[in-house]
Amino acid sequence: MPLPVLPSVYSLVVTGSDPFARAKAQACERVEDGLLVLADRADRLLLALLLEPDRPRSSSLLVFYAHANAVGDALAALLPPLLPVTFGWPASVLVDGANVGRLRLAIADCGGSEVPPWLVLGIELELAGGPGEPGERPEQAGLAELGALDLDPARLTEAWSRHFLTWLERFEREGFEPVRLVWNARCHDRGRRIELHLGGQIYTGAVVGLDGEGALRIGAGRVPLEAALAELA
Repeated sequence: MPLPVLPSVYSLVVTGSDPFARAKAQACERVEDGLLVLADRADRLLLALLLEPDRPRSSSLLVFYAHANAVGDALAALLPPLLPVTFGWPASVLVDGANVGRLRLAIADCGGSEVPPWLVLGIELELAGGPGEPGERPEQAGLAELGALDLDPARLTEAWSRHFLTWLERFEREGFEPVRLVWNARCHDRGRRIELHLGGQIYTGAVVGLDGEGALRIGAGRVPLEAALAELA
């Protein structure tokens, strides 16, 4: 597998195991801010990034949406033109309406006003697609099935790593509002009525989008990202 060429703020580790689990295990031993763990696979992009936050937990969680925007920008730049990249809350990544993977998040336990010692972001994207003929699973697809035939994990990792730094810098400089607006523009279910099952509760209503604190507004209710952490782990 070719290795990605990354900005100097990242340190790369390639693994044959689950990158997300490895990054969390590393966080429990010693936090290496910017450690990027990449799976040695050609058919799927599996990566995890270990970060050392410098802001309270409630604000650190919002970095997840900057991460999502970076994935969206990277895919939009590398996929054939006119294929929409959208997000299903909290973690789904869709291209032209088909699910191509998910995003992940884990954070150290602490109070909302405390600075967590570590945070891990993850990506799981199908590149080659599953078994069967293209089109047999219209709700799921690999990126190759959607026309990205020459896309490999290294190239996608390079693109995401650069876009993530851009979004992180913008988040730190301008706050959450620009992150929220771009994520909402890519919200797959925005304006649609859905039924969300989460943590033993059912939320029903039209999806409004993210509010200023990163919670998903559904009808008159709101679902904080904190409530979805089990879905993201």
